[in-house]
Amino acid sequence: MTMMYTFVPITLEYLKEIDAWDYEGRFENLFMKPYFTSYEKDGVLIGPGGCDGFVALEGEKVAGLFEFTVSGNTVEIGLALHPRLVGKGLAVDYVNEGIQFGLNYYDARIDVVRLEVEKTNKAAIRVYEKAGFKRVDETDDDIVMKRDVE
Repeated sequence: MTMMYTFVPITLEYLKEIDAWDYEGRFENLFMKPYFTSYEKDGVLIGPGGCDGFVALEGEKVAGLFEFTVSGNTVEIGLALHPRLVGKGLAVDYVNEGIQFGLNYYDARIDVVRLEVEKTNKAAIRVYEKAGFKRVDETDDDIVMKRDVE
């Protein structure tokens, strides 16, 4: 697989840029507040639930956000594609590249990739299913999906 993106740790500058993204009501804007809170408190950028945040760069431009939380043999991911790239058929490759980056980055035996997605985000659910995720649980608002690592 040829990598289209370069993943780098999130910085305050990237965080501010991502925080300004607007998906125009298609789905909720991103939950970036924990990064700002942790930065104000400790000078470190820690994302929702204590995740590590990375920016996907396409050349010099920010293409997306990828978040990882490793717990045992499972990595939970959170991700977003820049609004200008949504709906252009790039999402499945983006998901797969981000996961591959995470598997290479973390020195851990990862067997399962997990994510949660809002039930109303039908486009993302289709993308995740195309990327090999299966629905394993549901709440009133979210679907939990998992994919085994080959």
